[in-house]
Amino acid sequence: MKRLACYMLVGFVLMLVQTAILSRVLPGTMKPELLLVLVVYIGLSEDYFSGGALCWFLGCLEDVFAGGDLGLYGIAFLLVFLAIRAAASRFNTESSMLLLVLVFFATLVKGALLVLLLLFFSDSGSQWSLIVEVLVPQAVLNTLAAIVLIRGALAVQRRSASGRTIPGLQHLDNRYGS
Repeated sequence: MKRLACYMLVGFVLMLVQTAILSRVLPGTMKPELLLVLVVYIGLSEDYFSGGALCWFLGCLEDVFAGGDLGLYGIAFLLVFLAIRAAASRFNTESSMLLLVLVFFATLVKGALLVLLLLFFSDSGSQWSLIVEVLVPQAVLNTLAAIVLIRGALAVQRRSASGRTIPGLQHLDNRYGS
Protein backbone atom coordinates (compact mmCIF):
# COMPACT_ATOMS: atom_id res chain seq x y z
CA MET A 1 0.00 0.00 0.00
CA LYS A 2 2.89 2.34 0.78
CA ARG A 3 4.38 1.63 -2.65
CA LEU A 4 1.11 2.49 -4.38
CA ALA A 5 0.85 5.76 -2.46
CA CYS A 6 4.42 6.57 -3.52
CA TYR A 7 3.57 5.82 -7.15
CA MET A 8 0.48 8.05 -6.95
CA LEU A 9 2.55 10.88 -5.45
CA VAL A 10 5.17 10.48 -8.18
CA GLY A 11 2.35 10.48 -10.75
CA PHE A 12 0.97 13.77 -9.41
CA VAL A 13 4.43 15.34 -9.43
CA LEU A 14 5.15 14.12 -12.97
CA MET A 15 1.79 15.43 -14.18
CA LEU A 16 2.47 18.84 -12.66
CA VAL A 17 5.95 18.92 -14.20
CA GLN A 18 4.52 17.89 -17.56
CA THR A 19 1.72 20.46 -17.59
CA ALA A 20 3.10 23.40 -15.62
CA ILE A 21 6.83 23.38 -16.33
CA LEU A 22 7.50 21.51 -19.58
CA SER A 23 4.67 23.23 -21.45
CA ARG A 24 6.36 26.57 -20.78
CA VAL A 25 9.93 25.40 -21.42
CA LEU A 26 9.52 23.28 -24.55
CA PRO A 27 8.39 24.93 -27.76
CA GLY A 28 5.25 23.87 -29.58
CA THR A 29 2.95 21.05 -28.61
CA MET A 30 5.61 18.35 -28.26
CA LYS A 31 6.36 17.49 -24.67
CA PRO A 32 7.23 14.13 -23.11
CA GLU A 33 4.44 12.05 -21.62
CA LEU A 34 5.95 11.44 -18.20
CA LEU A 35 2.97 9.45 -16.94
CA LEU A 36 3.40 6.96 -19.77
CA VAL A 37 6.99 6.38 -18.64
CA LEU A 38 5.65 5.71 -15.14
CA VAL A 39 3.01 3.32 -16.52
CA VAL A 40 5.72 1.31 -18.29
CA TYR A 41 7.78 1.26 -15.10
CA ILE A 42 4.77 0.07 -13.10
CA GLY A 43 4.09 -2.58 -15.73
CA LEU A 44 7.53 -4.05 -15.11
CA SER A 45 7.33 -4.01 -11.33
CA GLU A 46 3.75 -4.39 -10.07
CA ASP A 47 1.14 -7.14 -10.20
CA TYR A 48 -1.99 -7.12 -12.36
CA PHE A 49 -4.55 -5.90 -9.84
CA SER A 50 -2.76 -3.10 -7.98
CA GLY A 51 -0.76 -2.01 -11.03
CA GLY A 52 -3.82 -2.06 -13.27
CA ALA A 53 -5.86 0.02 -10.84
CA LEU A 54 -2.98 2.46 -10.45
CA CYS A 55 -2.46 2.81 -14.21
CA TRP A 56 -6.16 3.37 -14.77
CA PHE A 57 -6.05 6.08 -12.08
CA LEU A 58 -3.01 7.70 -13.70
CA GLY A 59 -4.80 7.64 -17.05
CA CYS A 60 -7.82 9.33 -15.50
CA LEU A 61 -5.46 11.93 -14.03
CA GLU A 62 -4.11 12.55 -17.53
CA ASP A 63 -7.71 12.82 -18.79
CA VAL A 64 -8.39 15.59 -16.31
CA PHE A 65 -5.38 17.60 -17.45
CA ALA A 66 -5.78 16.82 -21.16
CA GLY A 67 -9.28 18.22 -21.34
CA GLY A 68 -10.48 15.70 -23.91
CA ASP A 69 -12.85 12.79 -23.68
CA LEU A 70 -12.96 11.49 -20.11
CA GLY A 71 -11.80 7.91 -19.79
CA LEU A 72 -9.79 7.91 -23.01
CA TYR A 73 -6.35 7.92 -21.40
CA GLY A 74 -7.58 5.76 -18.52
CA ILE A 75 -8.47 2.95 -20.91
CA ALA A 76 -5.33 3.44 -23.00
CA PHE A 77 -3.00 3.39 -19.96
CA LEU A 78 -4.74 0.32 -18.56
CA LEU A 79 -4.40 -1.57 -21.87
CA VAL A 80 -0.74 -0.55 -22.21
CA PHE A 81 -0.10 -1.75 -18.64
CA LEU A 82 -1.83 -5.09 -19.30
CA ALA A 83 0.21 -5.63 -22.47
CA ILE A 84 3.48 -4.85 -20.67
CA ARG A 85 2.53 -7.00 -17.69
CA ALA A 86 1.70 -9.93 -19.98
CA ALA A 87 5.02 -9.58 -21.79
CA ALA A 88 7.08 -8.97 -18.63
CA SER A 89 7.25 -12.65 -17.79
CA ARG A 90 9.08 -13.29 -21.07
CA PHE A 91 11.78 -10.64 -20.63
CA ASN A 92 14.53 -9.74 -18.19
CA THR A 93 12.74 -6.96 -16.30
CA GLU A 94 15.94 -5.96 -14.50
CA SER A 95 17.29 -4.28 -17.62
CA SER A 96 16.95 -0.53 -18.02
CA MET A 97 17.35 -0.98 -21.79
CA LEU A 98 14.09 -2.96 -21.77
CA LEU A 99 12.41 -0.04 -20.02
CA LEU A 100 13.59 2.34 -22.75
CA VAL A 101 12.51 0.03 -25.57
CA LEU A 102 9.13 -0.49 -23.92
CA VAL A 103 8.64 3.27 -23.50
CA PHE A 104 9.23 3.71 -27.23
CA PHE A 105 6.81 0.96 -28.24
CA ALA A 106 4.28 1.84 -25.51
CA THR A 107 4.07 5.32 -27.03
CA LEU A 108 3.26 3.80 -30.41
CA VAL A 109 0.72 1.39 -28.91
CA LYS A 110 -0.90 4.15 -26.84
CA GLY A 111 -1.18 6.30 -29.96
CA ALA A 112 -2.78 3.45 -31.90
CA LEU A 113 -5.18 2.81 -29.01
CA LEU A 114 -6.14 6.48 -28.84
CA VAL A 115 -6.82 6.53 -32.57
CA LEU A 116 -8.98 3.39 -32.35
CA LEU A 117 -10.86 4.60 -29.29
CA LEU A 118 -11.48 8.00 -30.86
CA LEU A 119 -12.74 6.41 -34.07
CA PHE A 120 -15.05 3.98 -32.27
CA PHE A 121 -16.39 6.03 -29.39
CA SER A 122 -16.14 9.70 -30.31
CA ASP A 123 -17.05 12.11 -33.02
CA SER A 124 -13.39 13.02 -33.37
CA GLY A 125 -13.26 14.23 -36.93
CA SER A 126 -9.63 14.41 -37.98
CA GLN A 127 -8.05 14.20 -34.52
CA TRP A 128 -6.68 10.78 -35.35
CA SER A 129 -4.49 12.20 -38.12
CA LEU A 130 -2.90 14.62 -35.65
CA ILE A 131 -2.02 11.71 -33.36
CA VAL A 132 -0.53 9.62 -36.16
CA GLU A 133 1.49 12.56 -37.47
CA VAL A 134 3.45 13.07 -34.23
CA LEU A 135 3.66 9.45 -33.07
CA VAL A 136 7.30 8.64 -33.90
CA PRO A 137 8.74 11.98 -32.69
CA GLN A 138 6.69 11.59 -29.51
CA ALA A 139 8.09 8.08 -28.99
CA VAL A 140 11.66 9.38 -29.32
CA LEU A 141 10.93 12.26 -26.93
CA ASN A 142 9.38 9.89 -24.38
CA THR A 143 12.41 7.62 -24.58
CA LEU A 144 14.74 10.56 -23.93
CA ALA A 145 12.55 11.59 -20.99
CA ALA A 146 12.78 8.04 -19.63
CA ILE A 147 16.59 8.26 -19.69
CA VAL A 148 16.46 11.52 -17.73
CA LEU A 149 13.97 10.07 -15.24
CA ILE A 150 16.08 6.94 -14.68
CA ARG A 151 19.19 9.02 -14.04
CA GLY A 152 17.28 11.36 -11.74
CA ALA A 153 15.68 8.56 -9.74
CA LEU A 154 19.01 6.81 -9.27
CA ALA A 155 20.64 10.07 -8.17
CA VAL A 156 17.87 10.66 -5.61
CA GLN A 157 18.24 7.10 -4.34
CA ARG A 158 22.04 7.42 -3.96
CA ARG A 159 21.73 10.70 -2.08
CA SER A 160 18.97 9.44 0.21
CA ALA A 161 20.24 9.57 3.78
CA SER A 162 17.76 7.01 5.07
CA GLY A 163 19.10 4.22 2.86
CA ARG A 164 15.60 3.37 1.64
CA THR A 165 15.19 2.49 -1.99
CA ILE A 166 12.67 3.95 -4.39
CA PRO A 167 9.94 1.36 -5.01
CA GLY A 168 10.80 -0.86 -7.94
CA LEU A 169 14.08 0.91 -8.66
CA GLN A 170 16.13 -2.07 -7.55
CA HIS A 171 15.04 -3.72 -10.84
CA LEU A 172 17.19 -1.40 -12.93
CA ASP A 173 20.77 -2.23 -13.76
CA ASN A 174 23.79 0.00 -13.29
CA ARG A 175 23.84 1.34 -16.85
CA TYR A 176 22.36 4.68 -15.79
CA GLY A 177 23.80 4.82 -12.29
CA SER A 178 26.97 6.75 -13.11
